[in-house]
Amino acid sequence: MAYEPSRLIRSMVHFTWDQTAYFVGEWVKALGLGLTGCKPFLLRPARLRLAASLARFEPLVRRILIIMAVGKGALVPPNPRPRDPASTPPCAPTQQHVRRHLRTPRFRTGHGKTPTRAAVNGPRIRVLDMPLVLPDPFDFPARKTDILPVRALIQRLRARQDVFDNPAYSIKAMQRQLAEPAPPIRQQLPPGLKSRSLGAADRDTACQLHMEAAGLTLHLNSS
Repeated sequence: MAYEPSRLIRSMVHFTWDQTAYFVGEWVKALGLGLTGCKPFLLRPARLRLAASLARFEPLVRRILIIMAVGKGALVPPNPRPRDPASTPPCAPTQQHVRRHLRTPRFRTGHGKTPTRAAVNGPRIRVLDMPLVLPDPFDFPARKTDILPVRALIQRLRARQDVFDNPAYSIKAMQRQLAEPAPPIRQQLPPGLKSRSLGAADRDTACQLHMEAAGLTLHLNSS
């Protein structure tokens, strides 16, 4: 597919890319993330701000990658070659544990499923002859001084950072995603891009980038 974005879209892509990279970098510096991205807990207000920022970053980055990747063309995913277990030297459990924590999380090119948390229906039933089950942190009334786990959010933030550190890898991953039958994004504008926390100009830019990316994916799937 021969695709050449308009001058307006190119300007929006460059500006939004630099703006998002700056905000992601500021979050990484503010949280003091190192090699392992070790930040297991945050206060509730900081956690809410981080979650809201990621809700804006992720769909924007995904749509920008689509616009960048469509011009390069879709890539057919390579067939995985069978691996011989005998040729792979076994790793010690300690080495596998260290590698798992040092591995950089990758950005998910598809929209996936919307994460939902199961509703809590009143207090849990305690069985006297069973070990006491610790309550979930979200079972308690919300307070500003609450310290909540944020490992999943930190992994998502590090994945956003990896996109800007290795853009060629992310664009190639999106090219492979575009070769799949399922589109990487939905046609509806995601809630994070129409939030009132964004300015009017930012909402308009996000809406135009979404319409451009959604139109490209629709054309690819219909051709």
